[in-house]
Amino acid sequence: MPSDKKTSSSRRGRPRTPAADDAHARRRLLDAAAGHFAAGGFAGTSLRQVAEEAGVTPAMVAYYFEDKSGLLQAVLLEGVELLLGGLRRALAAPAEEDDPLLPRFVRAYLGTLNAHPWIPRIVVQEVISKNTPLRDLFVERFAHRALELVAPMLRREIEAGRLRRDLDVRLTVMSVIGMCVFPYIAEPLLGRLLDYRIDEDFAAAFIPHTSSLLQRALGSEPA
Repeated sequence: MPSDKKTSSSRRGRPRTPAADDAHARRRLLDAAAGHFAAGGFAGTSLRQVAEEAGVTPAMVAYYFEDKSGLLQAVLLEGVELLLGGLRRALAAPAEEDDPLLPRFVRAYLGTLNAHPWIPRIVVQEVISKNTPLRDLFVERFAHRALELVAPMLRREIEAGRLRRDLDVRLTVMSVIGMCVFPYIAEPLLGRLLDYRIDEDFAAAFIPHTSSLLQRALGSEPA
């Protein structure tokens, strides 16, 4: 007959892990880290502060992300997937006369940036301004994939006569991105000069303004 000790050991199973104690800890860490990285950059972000805001111990950062570099990479990839998901949904349906693709793309892009303003700030601070492996990761996981969505969309709209035929697709991509992103990365300075901040009121004014402006500037003239 098996001893009680052996039976107890056989039923012990896997040890408890932080994930078992708090299934939402990783989500809270990502949310807290996004704000800290956007405000203070990589060097100015303390893992202890991130952990405290997330309501977990610093050991949880190591459990989920290994270190601060791993946490920053996870935050960046989170932003990448948010942007790509919004663009794919916006461009999934064919263009219609009362809802052409360019304004739909702009609304989706700006809607994501307004809901998650940390994305462009982290990209500028930690990807564009620094030559680190994050730059290659961003190009591979977002820039190439976004361009594969946007450039063909612009070409189709030009061929269909909904955009001007003299447009250079490469320059158009740069112009659209610049007009959409600049107010979000410049808000710490321009917000004080032009009296705005990134919130729902700003989105309600800026998103329709920008989508209409771009469509009027890039759209084909009526026959």
